Amino acid sequence: MISYDELRVATDSFDEENLIGQGSFGSVYKGLVQGVAMAIKVLDTTIAKSKKTFLAECEALRNVRHRNLIKLTTVCSSIDSKNEEFLALIFEFMCNGNLDDWITGKRRHENGMRLNVIDRLRVAIGIASALDYLHNETEVPIVHCDLKPSNVLLDSDMTPKVGDFGLAKLLLDTDNQMSLTSTHTLRGSIGYIPPEYGYGEKPSTAGDVYSYGILLLELFTGRNPTHEIFTGGLSLKSWVQMHFPTNVDQVLDFELLQLTNNFRDEGHCSKPLSRRDCLITVFEVGLSCAAESPDARIAIGDALRKLKNVEEMLRKQELDDGGEC
Repeated sequence: MISYDELRVATDSFDEENLIGQGSFGSVYKGLVQGVAMAIKVLDTTIAKSKKTFLAECEALRNVRHRNLIKLTTVCSSIDSKNEEFLALIFEFMCNGNLDDWITGKRRHENGMRLNVIDRLRVAIGIASALDYLHNETEVPIVHCDLKPSNVLLDSDMTPKVGDFGLAKLLLDTDNQMSLTSTHTLRGSIGYIPPEYGYGEKPSTAGDVYSYGILLLELFTGRNPTHEIFTGGLSLKSWVQMHFPTNVDQVLDFELLQLTNNFRDEGHCSKPLSRRDCLITVFEVGLSCAAESPDARIAIGDALRKLKNVEEMLRKQELDDGGEC
């Protein structure tokens, strides 16, 4: 446990220059805690659900340990300088921001590029590994309930770490699961919420898999599910489905298309069919995860294995051809 005064000093009295993000339930500051850079998530206690969010994150992250999950270092439950309740969560600081910034191009590598195919596969595999751990390897299965690119952070070597467990749900038993009726707010973010949640179904691991499928499609198309082109019944999933599997280049992120075409033109990637087959598999996994019915979705472990196989094929191809695919 850390004190309010320590956090006040660490953030220069929560100076706006140290503000690195804002969300539905509070603000995130960068601060030096005992000489180490940390991300300090300060909950807005004037919001009714902030205390519930605080407790949900504490409960979800208390006993989990995985290289692709954000590490909760400590917490603060205290009184601030105005004698009001103060709640904060202190996480390891991720210097490469969030995945949404890389997909949209707000962040780029020093050479001006965003993420190549291997980079994106590595990120997708890391996120799937985190979900597989939460769903299948913890004592009590944990459902994230709000998986999206802005909730995936990247460390100094671009390792993805799933964060923001404010809506997380521990699947203890039927009595402890929240019943989503018209009197409850949907868990998740628009575009990533599984359709069954809209019909009153309870949070489930299958719901997380749906959100992951949408995230995977977004990662390789560069298109957010709420993009302006998705109107009149057209969605990110149906748009990809329309072009799958024969015309996947039509939905591939333009920078990825340029990159792979350039390497083909320069004589690298002498097996373009193999590259294309790999991309088809990635889109197939995304579509399978985002199936309309929960029962039709593949398990996250199966998705993880398929993506690892794709990564292995592309890395081998890269070594064989002497270039980057």
